[in-house]
Amino acid sequence: MQKMRAALGGLLLFIWIIAAAGCAGQKTEQTVNSEETQYCWATVTLEGGSGKASVESPCPVLERSGELLAVITWSSSHYDFMVIDGEKILPVNTEGNSKFEVPLKSVARSSDTSQTASLPEDCEMQVQADTTAMSTTHLVDYTLSFRFFETKKEAESADETREEADSTGETQQEEDSTDATQEEAAATSDIKEAPELSGLQYLSKDENEYAKCFAICRYENGYAVLAVDDGRRYLIVPEGAEIPERTAEDLIILRQPLDRIYLAASAVMCQFDEIGAVENVILSGLEKDGWYIEAAREAMEKGTLEYGGKYSAPDYEKIVAAGVNLAVESTMIHHTPKVQEKLEKLGIPVMIDRSSYESEPLGRAEWVKVYGLVTGHEEEAASAFEEQKGYVEEILKNTEPDSVDSFQNTEQAQQKTVAIFSINSTRQVVTRGAGDYFGKMVEIAGGTLSTPATDAGRATQTVSMESFYAAAEQADILIYNASIEDAPENLQQMCAKDSILTQFRAVQEGNVWCMRSSLYQNASRTGAIIRDLHAIVAGEAEDETEFFYRLK
Repeated sequence: MQKMRAALGGLLLFIWIIAAAGCAGQKTEQTVNSEETQYCWATVTLEGGSGKASVESPCPVLERSGELLAVITWSSSHYDFMVIDGEKILPVNTEGNSKFEVPLKSVARSSDTSQTASLPEDCEMQVQADTTAMSTTHLVDYTLSFRFFETKKEAESADETREEADSTGETQQEEDSTDATQEEAAATSDIKEAPELSGLQYLSKDENEYAKCFAICRYENGYAVLAVDDGRRYLIVPEGAEIPERTAEDLIILRQPLDRIYLAASAVMCQFDEIGAVENVILSGLEKDGWYIEAAREAMEKGTLEYGGKYSAPDYEKIVAAGVNLAVESTMIHHTPKVQEKLEKLGIPVMIDRSSYESEPLGRAEWVKVYGLVTGHEEEAASAFEEQKGYVEEILKNTEPDSVDSFQNTEQAQQKTVAIFSINSTRQVVTRGAGDYFGKMVEIAGGTLSTPATDAGRATQTVSMESFYAAAEQADILIYNASIEDAPENLQQMCAKDSILTQFRAVQEGNVWCMRSSLYQNASRTGAIIRDLHAIVAGEAEDETEFFYRLK
């Protein structure tokens, strides 16, 4: 009995030791985890490779033992390691899409612990990722670009703003960002030759005036092919007509009438509005309060237009029940390729709008012809584009140096410098890039863009107030960008964001303007936006224009 008690006591002691060791291990793990905090969130875009891969955005940014780590989740489970600065990094998960904790070594965080918000400035890094998706492993070069925000909601809003604002150059679609010359060369090769359609005679190709990213090829009996510079080609089949027996496999069939559209690319709604085709759209990627286009708001109030879910999370059940016959997406859909695949599996053709890649401002407005073709409103589209082109032609005609007086006025207008900016929640300045599309509009209007932004491949860039002050303190005109940050009600409220603004010349002279929030939803009115900018640059604008108003 004593031996049994001793054995039992020994067993209990052994169990206690094992349990204690387990608790000690748990405590150690908890201690490690307690040193890890959620530092901030980042929007992240991916460039490089074949263009088929993507990463989730926004992504969390962790702080662990003083180091910042971005949690990168790929669109595939086939990435088995990454290489950053020569260091091999393994995934942190074993199931689902490949997930990595990427050290942000080049990002310095503020040492001032008294600051509650010390977000890093925008950054990008060159990485390599090894994929096993093909027959042999491949190490692919990529570029990851980050913008940082305090909360996930702010980061999500920035991603949505990028999608909504792309058509007016508010931001560029960085997931496909490549050298503009290469893009135009690719576009030319992709859309130079019209595809053959069996049994149909080819007639002609429309001559675009400014747009480089699409071409419309005409065939007999009302057939047309819309070719886009991303390689996608859409066969427009007239109502009641048959699909040609033999067509190229890559042609995406769009059967008219295309009158039950899910419009996830909200920046395109203005094109439908210009041609009186809002009624062709039955599901929207924006809720009613998100629209500045009156016709869209009215349609949602009447119930003829309903919310169908944002581009990354559409309501598939509603889309199918509504009988949607076309989904129009922006290039943000490349962030969520499974959405596109799902829509296509449901038999819904997907059209991807690339108007934001047009290098010329009026090229973006010319995309109204695409939606005129799709909806059968081609005459209205031609008229709408001519109106916008007319605004620009009038400006150029009036600034031609055909007389001494007009030459002097032109010289005066050209000397006006314009800085466009907003201030985010961490008191950093978001300003326009040097090669930005909006900068081109300023130039057409007779001004010159003043900016400290050095990355010509990005539409906006976050910089310190000191950098912005050095570049724009003597600018003749300041324009506050309310499409990104909430607009201040007056000059005093704007200067309260940073007192150094009171030292800017434009503030002292009362020449500070604010964009209306509706501007980014009005790419179809590019000519009118340039008209307003010209009036501001030339000193002829009233205190309010269609797209701007003076801050007092």
